[in-house]
Amino acid sequence: MSTIRDGAYPGQRVIVLEGAHNFRDMGGYPTEDGRSVKYGLFFRSDELGALTEQDLEFLKTLKVRTILDYRSESEAERSPTPTLAGVDYYRLEASPIAPATSGRAEDYLISGALNRNTMIDMYAKLPFANPAYQFLIGAMGNPEQHGIIHHCAGGKDRTGVGALLILKLLGVPDAVVMEDYLLTNETLGPKMKLMLERLSEKLDSQQVQNLQAVFSAEADYLQSAITAVIEKYGNWDVYFEKEYGITSEKRSKIQEYCLI
Repeated sequence: MSTIRDGAYPGQRVIVLEGAHNFRDMGGYPTEDGRSVKYGLFFRSDELGALTEQDLEFLKTLKVRTILDYRSESEAERSPTPTLAGVDYYRLEASPIAPATSGRAEDYLISGALNRNTMIDMYAKLPFANPAYQFLIGAMGNPEQHGIIHHCAGGKDRTGVGALLILKLLGVPDAVVMEDYLLTNETLGPKMKLMLERLSEKLDSQQVQNLQAVFSAEADYLQSAITAVIEKYGNWDVYFEKEYGITSEKRSKIQEYCLI
């Protein structure tokens, strides 16, 4: 049975599905000018390949129109996003270091290719010249595409930066954006703990420590993306105009659609 838990703000924040662990409505967050993000427009999630028939029926009630999948081709093949009637699906790889191998994700994780430093580096690169986020920001400007689920494998890293961009475009303060990001440790944490316990049988203590950092939503990760944007462009207004062609007029129009 799909259930909903109240979050930090009134409304439906964490939506618990049988086949997904990190599905959340991004509505309800306050903006710097005193408005708030509408519920039902933007959803963030981990992979959707294990959704049950009951989950899929529940998604119909959310009036989803667009699914944006940030994963690589091999990731999507391992756990395909289900086809939903009336919903447009797009897979646009977001990560500059997403695994290109067609092998098991488990093998990639225990290879040591990812660690805390590579995570910070990845987050700092994600916001720039990224076709996945270019599509996302474009969809935000088109109300016909609203009801957007954006997701990756865990709904933490690529989706975390996508969520950062959604909320900053709408004028949500950094502290609230970080709160949304760190909520992942509650929603996804139990799944990651079980995965780490299973993998730890094949790892030494240093490898376990590396994966603990990789599996966590750490403030330093998202902060590296924020810092990279400010260092390159000076502020978010310039960033959105240079990267996506979003002028102040266009940004105001998007906010009219998405805020109350």
